[in-house]
Amino acid sequence: MLQNDAWKVLSAGDRSGLVLAVDFDVTGRPEARFSDLAPRLKTDAGIWESLPPAAGTEAGMTGEAYLDRWYHGLDGQLPEVRAVFGYCVGGVYAAELAARIGRVQERSPLVVLFDPEPATAPTLYWQFHKVMEFMRSVATDEEVTRAQEAGRLAESGATDLGALSERLVDLFRQTGEVAFARAGLDEIRRAELFATFSSFMTYLSAAGRFDALARWSSAVAITSASPTSGLNGIRTHLAADEQELVAREIRVQVEHAELLRSDEVASVVNDLLLEIS
Repeated sequence: MLQNDAWKVLSAGDRSGLVLAVDFDVTGRPEARFSDLAPRLKTDAGIWESLPPAAGTEAGMTGEAYLDRWYHGLDGQLPEVRAVFGYCVGGVYAAELAARIGRVQERSPLVVLFDPEPATAPTLYWQFHKVMEFMRSVATDEEVTRAQEAGRLAESGATDLGALSERLVDLFRQTGEVAFARAGLDEIRRAELFATFSSFMTYLSAAGRFDALARWSSAVAITSASPTSGLNGIRTHLAADEQELVAREIRVQVEHAELLRSDEVASVVNDLLLEIS
């Protein structure tokens, strides 16, 4: 059984193969998780999900450092990696990880992307914007709007994702210190929330090191019905058709937040895994 801090076993399988899933999974997030998808998959392969470094230890990590963490967390005696999944910006890392693995095993893993998003300034801001929306339960509308406007201003002139990440973390902290204290959260809990958000921003900004679209040209993408998510969102900014983005795209009538707990999506993924079995 796996014993390290780089991967979490979602399904042990029979050791005849592995499916890896890359995501930034945290307690309490509203979107479905790979742990929702795994029980719906009909495969004898083990299913492992990536783990981020412990919050507070990721400072200064590059995209290559994240890849090193996950790649070296795989035991050299493990079975063939059949597929690598990626959710949102996790799709950037998933494609890069699959390329590494493909260089050391006979067959390259299938890459399946779930509403993939590149790591760009708009991506970082949009994630910040969504987190601030969740804070409306403890912060005033004025506090949230002021933070979002400041974040939008930082994003509009951003040339460095690391610097933008730091600015968005500062804005979250400034708003959260007041709002969370007012809601009765103690200092320890507030510090945990700030550390988690900072870790997430580092994970996002570090992925900007990679040319996502170049890697995705050989991947399969599952696209939700949400107009601003995944390839739908990319197409609002790029004059590109489906063939220019991925090798194959499968559209489903499922909202972005429900992708990983949808039976329809599970059926699609089961068919994809069957194709490579």
